Amino acid sequence: MKISKCILAIAAALLLAGSIHADKLPSLIAKAPPSIKLHDQYDAAQFLSFPATNVVVLTIAGKKGSEQIDAWVAALRPRYGRRIEIRGLADVAGVPGFLQGKVRKKFQESRSYPVMLDWTGDVCASFGFQPGVANVLVIARNGTILARVAGPVHESGLKELSQGIDTALTDPAPAPINSTAKPLPTK
Repeated sequence: MKISKCILAIAAALLLAGSIHADKLPSLIAKAPPSIKLHDQYDAAQFLSFPATNVVVLTIAGKKGSEQIDAWVAALRPRYGRRIEIRGLADVAGVPGFLQGKVRKKFQESRSYPVMLDWTGDVCASFGFQPGVANVLVIARNGTILARVAGPVHESGLKELSQGIDTALTDPAPAPINSTAKPLPTK
């Protein structure tokens, strides 16, 4: 009897897990980590910390979701221009050490702007990163995550991101956040 209850519970969990769609992420974290330091494809240190001066649109993807990022940026850039700061974060945790130089070179060839490279996957995980698809987050100046979408660009996702950006842009100044929090460990 106990075994059949266990099997039933596992089946229910699998059904529930299968009902999560790529375009809707479960409620994860409400705040961005207060401080992030990672190196980009040029091995230059990149920092992201809150409170910040600008509203940040953070794109996160692994190899599979990276082809979806440009469409999100192309849809948001014309409307918001320089009123938002678009930052890129790449999940490269599965790359063995001896191939990291080759991955950096590929990024240099394909992206002229800095992309933060997360070799451990810890920073991506801290944002509730959904692997296999593009993840796009709107982060207010105080570090609050106001919107989050995943997958290829779609109208409802653009609407959600735009609402988050519009809300963040109407907030005149960053609110203080817990300044005693420690930054995430970085490589």
